[in-house]
Amino acid sequence: MKWNSGRLWLRVIVYSLLTLFGLFVLTQSLILWQFDEKSVRRAVTESLHDTGRKVAISGSVTPRVFPFPGLDIEGLTITEPDGRTPFAKIRQLKARFTWLPLLLGHHEVRSISMTGFNASITRQADGTLSVSDLFMRRAQDSFLVKLDNLALREGQLDYRDIITAMNGRLDAISLDAEGLNGDATLSAGAVLNSAGQPVRLAINTPLTIQDDQVSLSQLEAIAILSRPELGETKLLAQGKFKLNFATLNADGQDLSLTFTSENPASTVHLTVPRLAANLTDISLPKSELKATVNYGRSRFQAEATLNDLKFRQNNLIAERLNGELNWLVGDNRMKFTLSAPLSVVNLDQFRMEPLNLTAQAITPLLPRGKLISSMSGSLDGGIDEGRLNVRVAGKLDGSDVAMTVSQFGFIKPRHEATFNIGQLDLNRYLPENKGDRVAIFQDATPIPLDWLDLFNLDGKVHIGQLSVGRFRVSDVSADVRATPKALEVRNLGADIYDGRLQGDARLTRGDKATLDVKQTLRGMNIRPLLIDLFNFGRLEGNGNGQVNIRATGNSFADLRNTLGGDVALSLNKGALTGIDLVTALKNLPAELKEWNRPAQSDQKTTFSTLSARMALENGVGRNQDLKLASQLMNVSGGGKIDLKQNIIDYTLDVQANPSEFTRLKGVNVPLKITGPLSAPIYALDFNALVKGKKSESEKQQALKQELKKQITTILPGKY
Repeated sequence: MKWNSGRLWLRVIVYSLLTLFGLFVLTQSLILWQFDEKSVRRAVTESLHDTGRKVAISGSVTPRVFPFPGLDIEGLTITEPDGRTPFAKIRQLKARFTWLPLLLGHHEVRSISMTGFNASITRQADGTLSVSDLFMRRAQDSFLVKLDNLALREGQLDYRDIITAMNGRLDAISLDAEGLNGDATLSAGAVLNSAGQPVRLAINTPLTIQDDQVSLSQLEAIAILSRPELGETKLLAQGKFKLNFATLNADGQDLSLTFTSENPASTVHLTVPRLAANLTDISLPKSELKATVNYGRSRFQAEATLNDLKFRQNNLIAERLNGELNWLVGDNRMKFTLSAPLSVVNLDQFRMEPLNLTAQAITPLLPRGKLISSMSGSLDGGIDEGRLNVRVAGKLDGSDVAMTVSQFGFIKPRHEATFNIGQLDLNRYLPENKGDRVAIFQDATPIPLDWLDLFNLDGKVHIGQLSVGRFRVSDVSADVRATPKALEVRNLGADIYDGRLQGDARLTRGDKATLDVKQTLRGMNIRPLLIDLFNFGRLEGNGNGQVNIRATGNSFADLRNTLGGDVALSLNKGALTGIDLVTALKNLPAELKEWNRPAQSDQKTTFSTLSARMALENGVGRNQDLKLASQLMNVSGGGKIDLKQNIIDYTLDVQANPSEFTRLKGVNVPLKITGPLSAPIYALDFNALVKGKKSESEKQQALKQELKKQITTILPGKY
């Protein structure tokens, strides 16, 4: 035999092809013999008979041979256990079998592929799933399922929860599981449609199946949501899971959940060492939470530990939550430390009570320490509506404090609050001045306003006693509006220096702050008020005042230097300290030096009424209607008070009351008050006496005649 003969090789090829064709025909005949359409339809339709479900095939049943024998089934439908309600529809199902068992007459399914899969799952009122019967073991006479590969394409799954009234849908489901009889891999994807927002889902993990237990040794699942106003948000889950389909229980170890978002830029990381779950409960003995959120100039940092966390039917309970929240704006920080049990109902309404809360303000604006408050009470709110309510009472740096705060929104929060504070000394939190405290409007220290960046607040405030510098008020009540742009105080009322203050004020931020004040004062004691505001103590009395002013600047001294507006004053039963005009009148014609000397602290001129209206401009107040009246004399005049230079320049006309000083009738004494506000000089106004005279000799002669005229009218007598 010649092996290199072309005719021989032609015969070999022909015979081989005929043999292969014969094997193909034989195999096809075997497949057709084992899988005739009627027997397949009957086996499939009766496969779930014991559950009450009905299975029907509306399309064709086609046997396949290569590369593996199997069946292609078109139009498969399955009902719920009632036999009527649709459960699932499968446009095309492909089942492939193992060759050797098939040749021995056994139908061992090695792979299943489904395209166009639609199903619905319901969680019943008793907490069980509508598909729980499908996980029960059942004898299969016709087929033995030993899947090595599973594939799903174009799937859709509807979910309905009767307990929580929640509905959801998974679209575009795809799944690939390979090597299921050994070390398998699983990858899946879908789109979750919830509340009209599509969420892309994906999962990848190694997979091991042993009897009824499925182990996911390196689970990695991700959910992605994109919205124009929020950007892209992601939720990543990682860890180890074991699922038991016989008991429908799950166990997890070394789990972590990481949430990230673009707007606001945030990261939330939850660590769960161990998890146990079934169809009704999820238990976490311990979990730890860390989060950061950046929004505008604000940065939020949170850390929390939850002990014995249980989740059941959308309700969550934690035996104890211990946490810390930091709210940072620039160099300013608000630190909250809290501890309380936690309960959440329907994954929405939450409550923490009894709540122990410590709040600290840590900022360079408080160079002498922290503002610390320790309180107890309750915290509740709703996640869906973005609401948070805090009701607490305790101590603020040793003083009693009670407050309620409602927050609306978690991303850009707005607050409504009420505060009741027993005593608040702001000097403890303002920059420290060397030496004694100064009058408030002499303080050149910059006013800190960065703390307003923390707030969008509407509130009501009551303070038992408030101190700023030497300034003191009590029983303070007001409506407050605080935003990063301005601080408004409306309906302000306070007991101030034996009187009552009412009105409004507004501080507006800018390159230079602007202060607007409209106030009415009634029954006040004017002397301590002027001392504490301007370090001016030469006026005494009780009375009323009207203030309508505006000022700009970044310190109290700047505000003083730019004061503008109107101030009206009316006093009763007071005194002008530094000079005793009555005694001076009585002593005329004493030496003129009695009228030309610095103010004497032990002397005063009493009066029954005093009134004046002053116009302010750039820190200088002018008035021309000063009137002082007493039983013994009357004083009128005008002048200016320069708050920037801290000086006074007034011209007064002093007239003795003729009914009391009968022998002083016609005597008018022109008086000048000049010099520093704290130590003015009282002197005769010689310029008024020589008004109209040009030469020095004329002035001297006129001065002598005017004084002689007035002195000769004074005769000894009893006053």
